[in-house]
Amino acid sequence: MALASTSLVQLRYISEAVAGTTPNSGNGTNLRMTGESLDFAVQTETSKEIRSDRQTTDLVQVGASCSGGFNFEMSFKEYDSLLEAVLQGAWADYGTAGKGTALALGIDSTAGTLTASVAPTGNDAFANLAVGQWFRLKAPGDAADKAFLKVLSKTATAITVDTATPIPGTGNRAGVAGCVISASRVSNGAAQKYFTLEKNFSDVNRFLAYRGMSPNKMSLSFESGAIVTGNFDFIGMNASAMVAATTLPGSPTASQTFDVMNAITGVGQLLEGGVAMTSTFIKSLKLDFDNALRGQTAIGTYGFVGVAGGTINVSGSMTVYLKDGTAYDKFINGTASSISWTLKDGAGNGYVLTLPKLKYSSAKVVAGGLNQDAVLEMPFTAILDPVTARTMIIDRLAA
Repeated sequence: MALASTSLVQLRYISEAVAGTTPNSGNGTNLRMTGESLDFAVQTETSKEIRSDRQTTDLVQVGASCSGGFNFEMSFKEYDSLLEAVLQGAWADYGTAGKGTALALGIDSTAGTLTASVAPTGNDAFANLAVGQWFRLKAPGDAADKAFLKVLSKTATAITVDTATPIPGTGNRAGVAGCVISASRVSNGAAQKYFTLEKNFSDVNRFLAYRGMSPNKMSLSFESGAIVTGNFDFIGMNASAMVAATTLPGSPTASQTFDVMNAITGVGQLLEGGVAMTSTFIKSLKLDFDNALRGQTAIGTYGFVGVAGGTINVSGSMTVYLKDGTAYDKFINGTASSISWTLKDGAGNGYVLTLPKLKYSSAKVVAGGLNQDAVLEMPFTAILDPVTARTMIIDRLAA
């Protein structure tokens, strides 16, 4: 007789067009994870009848709720649908599926410009790149190949790169052939999305489905000497009974196969206040995104009739080795700042996470004992940036 093992559980998801209703067509997608906490919780109430024999008459089910999520190790494209959903935005691709058509570019590292002899058109037009947007440059045989760069300004034929992300190489190289610009972007919005999440205990052939699951929270953790880890947390509407067949349509789509990212070779440039932190070293960085979702109950419905959104809260903390008082002074003076940091795998696929405006809520620096490094712990809260009209932006850069 087989007993279920956690090592043989598969989690998968499918997008819902109608909240709380699993679609009849399409295919679910398998998810890579390191653990899950999905649960259909039933609220009960004990009868308060008074009996002469001192016994309890009944335990009554009075409500139910779906919640929980899963933990993961960050890898490219695996969680893009959920990143989009938790931000309640939509990926906007440059070119076709995030890649422009190959073209020859003049690459000038001194001037910080990329120049096309003929203006790209349609989806490849430079106008489709936003000021401040990050992109990846493929430039075969050139020093700038695989560089993550940031748009400072653009014309129909040229992109000027932000000085915080200088173009590798020296001087001006004319007509570098086969150049490709890769860029996709998503930012926080108000388009709430829903999924059916299903976990399959494959060794005992049992399935549990959770419907109307809307991403409520996301956390990401970057620690020196560790894999980049994260968590998605959901609030949902209802759940199925445990059954012996999948409730999802079609056949499961396989997970992505990109490498897991780490916080050593995987985390690159970090800009604080728009300036590259080249001599200030970060020990850890944590990010939390919270949609403040709430379940809506109604008479006659077992579970939630809806999941409503609230005001987003984006917060986190950064621990840096103490070098000078620059960051501390920003906290003391209440000075707004910003942070952007790159994250990529061994093949050069990656993301850039940007909080365009934030304020530090604390700055703690202590000498805790002998033979320890002095570090500055700086919690922060991201707020509305009037320039981008956003609180959080993610740029996706494909190799």
